[in-house]
Amino acid sequence: ERARDYLHKTGRFIVIGGIVSPVHDSYGKTGLVSSRHRLTMCQLAVQASDWIRVDPWECYQDTWQTTCSVLEHHRDLMKRVTGCILSNVNTPSMTPVIG
Repeated sequence: ERARDYLHKTGRFIVIGGIVSPVHDSYGKTGLVSSRHRLTMCQLAVQASDWIRVDPWECYQDTWQTTCSVLEHHRDLMKRVTGCILSNVNTPSMTPVIG
């Protein structure tokens, strides 16, 4: 909520949604609760939100994914859903994310 409010206040961004993407079990962090439980906790945490959703894609992969591949997944999903062309996650830009 705070991040969205901040980005809106800058006048440079319009936040159209938020995504929570729990990491795969093979990430390797000591004490990490199973992805099944983390996924459920995340879904409960955002159930009252009208703009944040939980995407289980990362949890369901065969192995841990890099941040870049997760961002590419979400970029491609947004492109399919909205039809918008999104900035390449490998090429930082000063232009708005959606063009």
